[in-house]
Amino acid sequence: MTRKLDLADIQGNILCDYGSSFPKGRYLFLNIPNAAAGRAFVDAVRGKVTTSISWDDTEGYPSEQMTTKPKVAINIAFTFAGLLAIDLPTATLAGMPSEFIDGMAARAPILGDIEGSDPQRWDPIWQNRDKDPRRAVHVMIALSAQMNGADGAPVRELQDETDWLIALCKKYGIVICQGHRPQNGAYQDASLLLAPCANGVRSLPSEHFGFADGFGKATFEPMDPNEQATGGGKLSASGKWEPLATGEFLLGHTDEAQEIPAAASPRAFTRNSTFMVYRKLHQNVGSFNRYIAETAEAHAKIMGCTEEESRETIKAKMIGRWSNGVPLMVAPTYREWKAFNARPDSAEKKQAYVDFKYRDDPNGEKCPLTAHIRRTNTRDMLDPEKSSVLNNRRRLLRRGLPYGLSTPDDDAGEHGIIFMAICASLFRQFEFVQQQWLQYGLDAHAGNDTCPIVGHHDTNAKFVIPAAKESGKPPFICSKLPQFVETRGGDYFFLPSMTALRMIAMGTIDPT
Repeated sequence: MTRKLDLADIQGNILCDYGSSFPKGRYLFLNIPNAAAGRAFVDAVRGKVTTSISWDDTEGYPSEQMTTKPKVAINIAFTFAGLLAIDLPTATLAGMPSEFIDGMAARAPILGDIEGSDPQRWDPIWQNRDKDPRRAVHVMIALSAQMNGADGAPVRELQDETDWLIALCKKYGIVICQGHRPQNGAYQDASLLLAPCANGVRSLPSEHFGFADGFGKATFEPMDPNEQATGGGKLSASGKWEPLATGEFLLGHTDEAQEIPAAASPRAFTRNSTFMVYRKLHQNVGSFNRYIAETAEAHAKIMGCTEEESRETIKAKMIGRWSNGVPLMVAPTYREWKAFNARPDSAEKKQAYVDFKYRDDPNGEKCPLTAHIRRTNTRDMLDPEKSSVLNNRRRLLRRGLPYGLSTPDDDAGEHGIIFMAICASLFRQFEFVQQQWLQYGLDAHAGNDTCPIVGHHDTNAKFVIPAAKESGKPPFICSKLPQFVETRGGDYFFLPSMTALRMIAMGTIDPT
């Protein structure tokens, strides 16, 4: 058990979901032509890197682990090619996991990145890894910024830090990789969606398909005193929620198997470091809305309800939550959802968004077995007698923001989600979930049916909505699902600890 974390040694985007604090994101990807210059560049950047030291008045943390909230949080990560470019020792590089060495594009068949998501169709920046090493992505700099509430624009400091970074790259001969859509841009911008309010604009916790997002965040030891494990941790044999082991998300710590997994040497280099998935996911908003509208017509006739009820029900059954985030396990029907919404706000109502299990719904009558959130976090579904130990080894820290603007009938525009996931094992956690639970349906007793939202959909793709036995209705089959989400690029990154960054900058990594 990890009783205390060295917050000053851990990058801030690992422990903190920046979304609510920093609704604006900017991601720059760099190429290092010269190892010595690359190390000097890292040394200049690391002094500005945002750590996990709290900027809140959080009880339980010593005063030296408190700091002022920055206007812009800065974090840095490396691809395997990037670690190679800065001349890490061969023994250290050889100790990295094979999937990280391969990189995301090489793992495309495993991840379901085929046809419209094929790496050959990704943004130009991601197509250069093998074609031209001088343009390959080596480093990711993430700038996460606060927002001006009056107009929704990022704070001025975001451009200041961007200009500083551009000047620093010029000084050390670091190349800023071009090739982001639209217009082959120099960086990828992202932002929470916005809506007008009395004082200007406010950010929305939703994405382009209209679903509320950000529920069920994974929690692990030792927890922030203001957090709770309910819904985000693991279920004990007694049915209580407990935090997950630290080693599921941070290298050098004990994991759920009560082991400290083997990692690249030296141990000081990998401890408090981790791996991150970066995926740019385009959303076909027009196709999604048209499909829901057309399918709702048939559903309404069969079920004897209004088309509005059918639209909301189909969307909820696909995702596992109603559009405002209420879980189907809490409100399985449209009528129950409306009744839940009408309840006065309370701590109990808020907790219901995350505190639910699947044990009493083995056939998916409330929440389909193949719904998106039931696939990505199976909770107790795979072990009806106890908590699902298998699920505890597949959890991810989800990060990221929407990007672009969309209209209800728009497929071709530049919009979607910048999805980032943090985990100690890319293979055991991210790739397993992506391949086995999203791209196959075997564990959900659905054969080869993929996830109805993010899965790869061929011409025969379908999604089955079970009917409650007492309803007397047949299951409803959503047939010929179009492709709703397509991958536009990404890679696997190593998120170093502050200790590792110092070792990189000084060139003092000794694997012996």
